[in-house]
Amino acid sequence: MLKGMLVGLVTVLVLVACGPDTIFLRQGFDTPAHHVSNGNALLERNKFVDACREFERAKELDPEYAEAYVGLGIAYAKRGDLEKGLEMMKKADAVASSQEERFSVQRGFDQLNRIRQK
Repeated sequence: MLKGMLVGLVTVLVLVACGPDTIFLRQGFDTPAHHVSNGNALLERNKFVDACREFERAKELDPEYAEAYVGLGIAYAKRGDLEKGLEMMKKADAVASSQEERFSVQRGFDQLNRIRQK
């Protein structure tokens, strides 16, 4: 009987150990600002698809976060889709509410123009 219980316990432990990994969300890491920061770092490394994913996540978390749209605008433009980049930049301009956000949008438009001129 003891042997049967031990086999049962080992079986349960093996099954539990082989289950899916638990995902722990760390506070402060799933914020729009964090995803925009990641996206900007990816843009610098010319990883445009990954950067778009980060900016999209920021936008999901806060649809009024202008920085997410600025990042998307630049990423799309660098991927060669200037029209989509301009669309995102216009959305950034529409949702920008603070002076800092407006300044960021203006820098984004400037960068979009430099990309267009190349």
